[in-house]
Amino acid sequence: MDFHGSLEEFQLPEIIQFLSGAQKTGVLRLVSDQDEGDIYLREGEIVHATSDDLVGEEAVYSLVLLSNGKFDFEPDMTSAETTVRRGHTNLLLEAARRKDEWDNVISLRIPNVDLIPEFALPEPDDTGKQITLNTSEWIVLSKIDGKRSLRAIAKACHLSVYQCCRLLYGLVSTDLIRLLKPQPSEKHIARFPD
Repeated sequence: MDFHGSLEEFQLPEIIQFLSGAQKTGVLRLVSDQDEGDIYLREGEIVHATSDDLVGEEAVYSLVLLSNGKFDFEPDMTSAETTVRRGHTNLLLEAARRKDEWDNVISLRIPNVDLIPEFALPEPDDTGKQITLNTSEWIVLSKIDGKRSLRAIAKACHLSVYQCCRLLYGLVSTDLIRLLKPQPSEKHIARFPD
């Protein structure tokens, strides 16, 4: 069975549900202006996924956020790797939770991932606030240089865009980090996700 189409017509969770219900084995290839990747299924269960530098469950979560592009299912293609252990139902529930958090919380402060974060100087009368950061937040902050976009920082940290923006959300909300548009000579601003 060759199965292909548009992500505008069928969302990825619907495609995965269909292929899982039919207990298909093969690779689902996704191509979008936002990202591209592969999801391998064995008898209807997701066993391996890749998306840019991401592998496994994080790759699946990243791909579920795609709102446009094309998909193509190639039957009987298998992967020697097994990087996904969760069942497709649990994967899709977590993906839906992340998409909801992105749409209703994160995107209100971080409207797209091609913005460039920079540290904001405190106001002269601000006595300074003490903040506590975890290791992941420190790693992300160390990549902020006023030139890299959120997307580039996520890639440099080997994180998904969702993870990177979630880590920076609090600092953007408290105005410790501000987001700038890239200069016209840089890549145009692409929304993520729509």
